[in-house]
Amino acid sequence: MTGIRIENFSYSARFQAEFKALSDDAKKACIEALKTLQSHPQAKSLRLHMLKGMPKPTIWKIDVYTNHSWQVTFELVGTTAELKRIGTHKAIDRDPR
Repeated sequence: MTGIRIENFSYSARFQAEFKALSDDAKKACIEALKTLQSHPQAKSLRLHMLKGMPKPTIWKIDVYTNHSWQVTFELVGTTAELKRIGTHKAIDRDPR
C-alpha cells in the first residue's frame, strides 16, 4: 500500500460509541494500531487493504490484533482517515460503515 499517508483522524459517532464500549485492553490495542497506521501504514501487522465490492467512497480496513479478531474501518479523505467502525471481524464484514 504505497502512497498512503495519514496525518489526521476524524471519528464518526458510530466509531466513538463502539470505541467507548471496548474493554481497556481493546482500547489500548486500537490506539496502538492507529499509531502504527499513521507512522507505518505498510506494517504487515495491520493488513491494510481496501474492501472490494463496496460502493464509493472506498472503505479501508486494518486489524487491531494480529489474530484478526478486531478491525477498524475508515475512509481516506486527503490525508485524514475518517474512522467509521471498530468491531469484531464478523461485525465489520456484515456492515463496514
